[in-house]
Amino acid sequence: MSSREVIKIRKGTFVVLLIIALAAALLSYYLYFSAGKKAIKQIPVSCQPSWHHTAIYLIKEKGWDVKILGVNITLTVFPSGPPQMEAFGAGQHVIAYVGATPPLPLLAKGMDAKIVAVANTEGSSIIAVPEFQYTGPSSLEGKTIMTYPPGSIQYTVLMKWLTDNGVNVSKVNVKSGGPAEILEALRAKAVDLGFAPDPTPYNAVVNGYGKIVISSKDMVPGHPCCVVLMRGDFIRENKEVAVKFLALHIIAEEYISDPRNKEEVVSLLVKYLGISREVAENFPGTTNFQTDPRNKNWLNGMDLLCDELYKLGITKDSNGNPVRLAPKDIVDSALYGEALKLVPQIKKELGLP
Repeated sequence: MSSREVIKIRKGTFVVLLIIALAAALLSYYLYFSAGKKAIKQIPVSCQPSWHHTAIYLIKEKGWDVKILGVNITLTVFPSGPPQMEAFGAGQHVIAYVGATPPLPLLAKGMDAKIVAVANTEGSSIIAVPEFQYTGPSSLEGKTIMTYPPGSIQYTVLMKWLTDNGVNVSKVNVKSGGPAEILEALRAKAVDLGFAPDPTPYNAVVNGYGKIVISSKDMVPGHPCCVVLMRGDFIRENKEVAVKFLALHIIAEEYISDPRNKEEVVSLLVKYLGISREVAENFPGTTNFQTDPRNKNWLNGMDLLCDELYKLGITKDSNGNPVRLAPKDIVDSALYGEALKLVPQIKKELGLP
C-alpha cells in the first residue's frame, strides 16, 4: 500500500472520528439544554389574601425557598378559591394554598393533582351590619348575605349549616364576592350579612362595618378549610423539591403557631395582607392551624364536604354525571410522611430550635 493510500485512509478515519465526535458533542449539547428547559427555575404558587395562608408568606419573607429549595417561589394572589382553581387547572401554578372544596370539581373531572397537606381548619365568621338582630340560622331568611362563590369552603359551610338547621335556602339571598367586595357591601349596607375567612371579619369590626355573630367553628365544628394542593406532574418530576416544600410548610405552621413569634407574624400580615396592625393583632382569630392530612377527624370532615358538594350538584365527571368523591380519591399523604422525616434536618439548616 502506497504512502498516499495510507494518508487517504488516515484522513478518512479522522473525518469519520471527527463526525462521530461532533455528533456526540451535539447530542450532549442537546441533552444538556433539553434538561435545562425542564429544570426548575421558579415555583409558581397561588394563595389568597387570608391569614389562613400565613405559612407561605413566612416562607417567602424569610427566603427559605431559595435557601432550602434552591429556587424562588413566585406568589399569585386570588380573591377566592373558584377563580384560583381555574388558573391552577390551566397549569399556571403547580402548588396552591386553597380551600379544600374548590379543587373538588376539577378533581372529579380527572385533574392530575392531590391534596398533600392541611393548612388550617375553621377560621371563618358571619358578620352582620350593626343594626341586624341575629337570633339564629332562621333569622337569615329573607335577608341578603354575601360570601365566596359556589364551590368555596364558605359557600359549602353556609349551605350545610342552613340546611342542617332547617332553613329553606331558597329564602336566603346569597351573593358572591371576595373579601374586598364583602367589606364594601357591608360598609354600604348593600347586604345584611357577610361570611368570610379571617381576617375579613375583624377588618369589618375594626372599621365599624359590622359585628361578628357566629364563627364557622360553631356552625360546622372542626370543618376542614384550607389545604396545600400540588399538581401530579410537579410531584413526579420534582419529588425532592416537593418533599422539601412540604417540610417547609410544616415548619412554617409550627413557627406561626408559636405565641413567642406573634409580633413578627403581625408585622408579616400587615405587609402581605395590607391590613392595619389593629386588625392583625387579632391573629390567629378563629383559625386553627394544622398540617397533617392523615388526621382521622380531618379526613372525616373532608368526607362530609365531599358529600355536601355531591348533594349540591357541584362535583361532576367530564360527561356531566354527578360524582361523589371520597378522601382516598383526592388526598395523598405519602409525601407528608416523607417530609416529616426531613423537618429536623431542615430546621437545623434554618437555625431553628
